[in-house]
Amino acid sequence: MKTTPLAKMKSKLSILLFLTALFSCSQPEGFKEPEDSIDAGREFVRAVLDGDYEKADLYIIENEEDKALFERYKKYTKKQPREEKLQLKSSSIIINKVEKLNDSTSIINFSNSYSMKPMDLKVMLNNKKWRVDFSYTFSGNTSIK
Repeated sequence: MKTTPLAKMKSKLSILLFLTALFSCSQPEGFKEPEDSIDAGREFVRAVLDGDYEKADLYIIENEEDKALFERYKKYTKKQPREEKLQLKSSSIIINKVEKLNDSTSIINFSNSYSMKPMDLKVMLNNKKWRVDFSYTFSGNTSIK
């Protein structure tokens, strides 16, 4: 059976579309590598407030403790009333203070305009990428890993 040039082109186009779809699904829409600790903290908090946990997860340091804590946090927040979720999604991020511990670690104290509860977030340069140390939010451990 002879393959026509049109059939070959369709086959190549199908493969190209498949690869494009495969690689475009690896990161949620709107994800960008943060340029500094404040970018990483702000993007993470915004994703959490919006309920975009897939995106927020990309800003968390790759370790078992942080990933497990974030999974528990997601389960907890998914049980919140719809009205509260909408309030959080429409809230603004308020950065109260940024404490730079060194060139690769900052503590960001923030709140949101809905709850107004101050919280600390530890952001670190990890493998040349700014990431959130999610476990710090619960432990307050300022040791530098």
